[in-house]
Amino acid sequence: MIKLKNILKENQILITEKFASGKLRALTNHWQGLESQFFMWGAKLGVEWDKIKDSEIETNTKPKKKGIEIAYVDKEVKVPTKGKKGYWTDSHFTLRKFTAVLVMKDGKPVWWTHDYEPITRVQTVTGKRVVGSGSTQGRVATVDAGPRDLPYPRRDKTFGINQLGYQSLSSVMKIPGIKFHHINLDEDQPYMGAGVKRQMRQAAQFGASKFATNDEFKRINQSYFDEMLKKRLNDPKKLAEKVKKAANFCQQIMDAALGGKKATGNVKKIIDGFQSNRRTATQESDAYALASAVGDDLSQLYRYYGYYLGALEQEKQDKVTYGTADFSRSDVEGYAKDVQRYQLQIMQGKFR
Repeated sequence: MIKLKNILKENQILITEKFASGKLRALTNHWQGLESQFFMWGAKLGVEWDKIKDSEIETNTKPKKKGIEIAYVDKEVKVPTKGKKGYWTDSHFTLRKFTAVLVMKDGKPVWWTHDYEPITRVQTVTGKRVVGSGSTQGRVATVDAGPRDLPYPRRDKTFGINQLGYQSLSSVMKIPGIKFHHINLDEDQPYMGAGVKRQMRQAAQFGASKFATNDEFKRINQSYFDEMLKKRLNDPKKLAEKVKKAANFCQQIMDAALGGKKATGNVKKIIDGFQSNRRTATQESDAYALASAVGDDLSQLYRYYGYYLGALEQEKQDKVTYGTADFSRSDVEGYAKDVQRYQLQIMQGKFR
């Protein structure tokens, strides 16, 4: 695994022996390599740089204009110096072998600058906000990257050589032998660290899933829950059991509301109570309204359970990176409380 201390170094040279990809190592081993901030930015997109293999980085002579693309040369090339030239400026300069020239996302150059993010309450051991008089007191270093923010650019650099005249795709395409390493950002890629992200997105979409029968609900419900359980990371058993209990309870409601199964006990109480508060023409419309409410609330539970799993993953990474999980522990505890709150609402039949 790449050590965060190596990524955060304020220089151009990275210790890269932990990269699985030789293609990445080649682009980070000299002064014309990729900045440490590039890897910070990629990590914010979900890329786990230490997991990418050479076979997963597609190399092309033309850009695909999708995902991350690193324009580079694989041999020494002399290119014209552009812009205003001083007395000591040569007409040409040399791009050494494996020089990263420009980085693009979805076909557009990525501009960046140093930035700082405020330390929130959950990023401190005590939960109290950090205060102080220094300009960076209570803030952590990060990178702000994206399109160039004109007319008054704050993002004033491009990843790579950051050379005037070579900060657009059209200019880079004129470099002899230019090539492009393409990194797919689809969340199902093994290096995207997207297990948790995918869980959250699937959970968020659950309430919008179209189902017409209790069996279809069961299929959707089971597939999402199984995926989340497969991806759980050091998941405390009791919380997982509570989520499963709520999912099973929702299925019982669906079996009665849509599947014709006889409602008994709490299920009957919930259905009767739901119908008594509505003024609709048919029992069928009541049944599908209840099904929609149940699906929405179970979606909310899954969403926060996904957040909880993400916080567990971050806690695990913090222990490796910083030697402590103080920054992320509050997130874990907070999301655990949210999961329990939504689970209790479902078990009490308090559907929205």
